[in-house]
Amino acid sequence: MKKGLGMALILLLLLGVGCNKSPEEKKVERPTIQVKKTFMVRLSRVRPPYEATGTVRSEKTVMVSPKVMGYIQAIYVKEGDRVKKGQRLVTISSPEINAKVKMAEAGLKAAQQASVEVKAHLKEAEDGLEAAEAAYHLAKVTYRRFKNLIKTESVSRQEFDVVEMKYKAAKAGLKRARAMINVVKAKEAQVSSQIKAAKAQVAEARSYLNYTIVRSPIGGRVINKMIDSGNLVAPGRPILSLADEKDYRLYVSVEESLHAFIKEGDPVTVQFTFGTPIPTKITRVIPDVDPRTRTFTVKVMVPPTLTGIRPGMFGRAIFYLPEQETLLVPYKSVIQRGQLEIAYVVTPQNLCQMRLIKLGKRYGDKIEVLSGLEAGEKIIEEDVSKAIDGAKVKEG
Repeated sequence: MKKGLGMALILLLLLGVGCNKSPEEKKVERPTIQVKKTFMVRLSRVRPPYEATGTVRSEKTVMVSPKVMGYIQAIYVKEGDRVKKGQRLVTISSPEINAKVKMAEAGLKAAQQASVEVKAHLKEAEDGLEAAEAAYHLAKVTYRRFKNLIKTESVSRQEFDVVEMKYKAAKAGLKRARAMINVVKAKEAQVSSQIKAAKAQVAEARSYLNYTIVRSPIGGRVINKMIDSGNLVAPGRPILSLADEKDYRLYVSVEESLHAFIKEGDPVTVQFTFGTPIPTKITRVIPDVDPRTRTFTVKVMVPPTLTGIRPGMFGRAIFYLPEQETLLVPYKSVIQRGQLEIAYVVTPQNLCQMRLIKLGKRYGDKIEVLSGLEAGEKIIEEDVSKAIDGAKVKEG
């Protein structure tokens, strides 16, 4: 009895509820949002960027080596210093070269002293020749006079013989004086040759002494110092390495699949840990592929006007691949919620529809859409924050 009464009450309640509903189902009231601007999704032609990392190197790196053996006396530069061409870098102490210079200078001094002595002998020989010529002239005149007198027997035979003997002696003395002049002049020429040779030896020895000062062969920056003061150095053994700052390149490794798309002279953008991206160009593409990494090397010019760049620095290069078509939308039209990327589509019925999308590369103020949208669809570009899924959309 009680069970039947309960069922009746439930039935009456259901009938009462049913009586409160209108015969026609009420329409759903949708909210309305007003946005300033929408965007029509369409295919655009773009050059996809490809980013690769690399290391800065100098195309002109010079290993500085001494030309003589010796000990490092002084070092005037350190790593990172900028140097000019011809600037003094290192001084070397070389006892052997110093000894050669002193020996050559001593030889020159001895030759010069011999020249002084020869000149003195030449002066004596010239004076002797002058005296011999005077004596010969007097003896010759006297001899001719006595020769005429002997014919008239004005002088005795003995007197004539004495005069003749003096004449012959004077003639022989003149001959000896002239011979002595020739000998001394020959000696003078020999000493002059010795002086020239000694001067050449001094110049050669001093040229080696100049090699004890190591100077920079280029203008650039010191990137490595292999020696310290007191170290023994030898010809051909590098002591410093220099890099030409005006010829830096960014060496980057690029996937081998892109070998056909990257050419010398193509535009490229470089960026370092400081500063903004800078446009430049490709200077060299190495044709060989590294079998271990499956990459090839590309040399990118570092603009000479860019300051603060050093060999070994890390950098990025952005290459631009051949044109292709892709969907681009304004970057500001995309909302990111956690790991989700969302765009709001405006349907032909002007209803707002939330759409999950997948994004690709960014191109300026636009971004590539890989999936979730199709060409011809319209999305909310501005006032995206007002978007409500299912709401009516008014533009303007």
